[in-house]
Amino acid sequence: MKAGFLWFWEKVGRFFNGLVPTVCLLCGRGLRGELVCPDCELGLPHLSLTEGSCHQCAIPLPQESSGDYCGHCLAKPPAFSCTVVPFRYQYPVDYLIHHFKYRRQLAAGRALGRALAQCVLHTYDEQERCLPELIIPVPLHWTRRWLRGFNQTDLLGRQVATELKLPLASRACRRTRHTPAQKGLSRAKRQENLRQVFSMTAAGNRIVQGKRIALLDDVVTTTATTRELSHLLIRQGAKEVHVWALARTPDVKPINTPRDQEATTASRSVLRSKRASSFHIS
Repeated sequence: MKAGFLWFWEKVGRFFNGLVPTVCLLCGRGLRGELVCPDCELGLPHLSLTEGSCHQCAIPLPQESSGDYCGHCLAKPPAFSCTVVPFRYQYPVDYLIHHFKYRRQLAAGRALGRALAQCVLHTYDEQERCLPELIIPVPLHWTRRWLRGFNQTDLLGRQVATELKLPLASRACRRTRHTPAQKGLSRAKRQENLRQVFSMTAAGNRIVQGKRIALLDDVVTTTATTRELSHLLIRQGAKEVHVWALARTPDVKPINTPRDQEATTASRSVLRSKRASSFHIS
């Protein structure tokens, strides 16, 4: 009965969303309920295993690489089994994530959450794997959550859990101490920064027992956060941990090849021209 009501209100919500005019978050084109127009969606920096990414942490591999795993995962295997990520952390995905996290543009979070849910369904269907039984978002320390006003991974988790009809456990684990921002730190510094910073709650200890867990984060850079948390979850009785995230960076300092710079510049100029043309239409 409860599932029927949820299905009904989901359909009602989508119907009314279709009646409300919206604009593309990237180019400003008028839409009918969508958040990103088809042209901008096609231009997003999609990440695919067929393009050469590590099968465990999803880091883009060099073109000359013949293996399925990166050197870091081979040298120090993480506790998580796989990583599902729809995008590279490049423009305009980095723009959307930044506006979601730091400018409270919740519509960007909804668009990104839907994209992640679609990527998860496609990936698991293609690989004939069973979906995890529970989603756990990466926790934020209460001080940072208070300053920001929300935990972005919690909001993403709600969106993805609704789309995939999976349970969400936002309070299964917690961050026990405040740490400096991870941005700009080396891999070693990040791992040291996060050592023993997470713990399970009493409720979390009960619900993870014997379950496949989807650990949800916004951006995966060095895997320091996901390694620490997945190790904790496995140690506390989880059967398996899969990492889901919006975007993957090549490393702490993204490789800025001339080809990457040219693609980014071209993408930005196209979006500028689209914005200009859409705003001149009365």
